[in-house]
Amino acid sequence: MRPGPSWGKKDKHCDPAKPEDRESGSWWDHVLIDPDSKLIVTCVVGRRTAETAYAAVADCYRRTDGEIELLITSDAYPAYLSVIVGIYGVSKHDLEFTEQDKAEYGGDELPEVLIPEELCYATVHKHREQNRVVRVEQRLVLGAAKQLQALLEQGSSAATVNTSYVERYHGTHRHQNARKARKVYTFSKELRCHRAATWLCVVAYNFCWQPRTLRTRVQKRPARYSYRTPAMAARLTGERWTLQRILTQPHFPPTQPKSGGQRSSKEARKAEGG
Repeated sequence: MRPGPSWGKKDKHCDPAKPEDRESGSWWDHVLIDPDSKLIVTCVVGRRTAETAYAAVADCYRRTDGEIELLITSDAYPAYLSVIVGIYGVSKHDLEFTEQDKAEYGGDELPEVLIPEELCYATVHKHREQNRVVRVEQRLVLGAAKQLQALLEQGSSAATVNTSYVERYHGTHRHQNARKARKVYTFSKELRCHRAATWLCVVAYNFCWQPRTLRTRVQKRPARYSYRTPAMAARLTGERWTLQRILTQPHFPPTQPKSGGQRSSKEARKAEGG
């Protein structure tokens, strides 16, 4: 994406010190997806920086109520490890250890940040030669191998560590959002509109799109299926939404009028003798 009035600018031609270049260059979608329901839990549009990664993981942490018994997979971007440790880790100074606990667990020898045992983090490393992937390596970063295998068996998705669901989403999203197509006139030129179009496609993806992989069979012969959206699979709603419903859905619930009703300004002036 190359927004801004000077649409031809690439990253190497942008100067962060110039105000006119602050919204130019490349912007990335930092997406966290639930592989079982295909629900987009978090989407943050920003630079490829540790600050944006922190905002994305922190938003996911808030939306999942701080759930720690989970498996997180990502690519080999090094910022993710420090972000996950910073958000899910607990400082040893915040633990109310008694003198007996310190002697039993070696309080002085414990690391400054403790990672919950229930959390598991694995990465996918893609090795390329001449812009082609020649080898894929899976690495366990946090957690134990048995724990990783148990978490993979619990889910209904792939039984290996991968990032294919996020990659598939990005491919689908490019078809739904013309602003992210490559080398066409419809690419994004303004960051504000780019963010708005991105979130419209994310909401439609969660509440309107019915992928075949989420359907459930309701009749064997002849085959009959019930189709679901990611939001339905995640039990956030019981029906498929339409774009009209999304566009007319109020952001905030309507306020209730005061008892006895509210008088118009004309009636108020008349009552006051105005």
